[in-house]
Amino acid sequence: MTVTEFLKTLVPFLSGLSEEQAHALAVAAQQISFTKGQTVLFKGVTVDGLHIVASGKVSVYVRPEKSKPPVMVAQLGPGEIFGETSILEMGTAGATIKAAEDDTLIFLIPQDAFRGILDQNAEFRERALALIEARKKNSAQAKPSAR
Repeated sequence: MTVTEFLKTLVPFLSGLSEEQAHALAVAAQQISFTKGQTVLFKGVTVDGLHIVASGKVSVYVRPEKSKPPVMVAQLGPGEIFGETSILEMGTAGATIKAAEDDTLIFLIPQDAFRGILDQNAEFRERALALIEARKKNSAQAKPSAR
C-alpha cells in the first residue's frame, strides 16, 4: 500500500480529500520510527506538523496538576492523528506523546502542506475544527472539577 492510499483509506480524519490532495500530503510526509517509550512530542513545544500513526501505537500523557505526575489519557493507533490543534490554533503541544510499542511509525506532514489542504478544502477545514472542539470537550469532561 502506498502512503497516498494509506492516507485516503485508513485515516478517517483525511477522508474526503481528492486523490491530488492526498498525494500532495503523502509526498510531503516524513516517515519517522520510534521505539517503545521514546517521546514523539513534548508538551509545550511548537508542533512541526500533523502527526499520523502509520503503525504501532502512541500514548498521550497530560499532567493534571503541576505537583502530580503525568497521566496517560489516551492511546492512538494506526490511522489516528495528533498535532492538529496546535497547528490550527498556532499554539504549542498540549500533551506529551510517547511511542507505546517498538517500531511505531509516524507520518509527519509539515505544517505548510497541512495548512495548504485546509485552505483548499473548506469541508476538510470544518471537519478539522469539529474534531478539535470534540477533543476539547472530552478533555474538559475528563478533568476533575476544582472545588
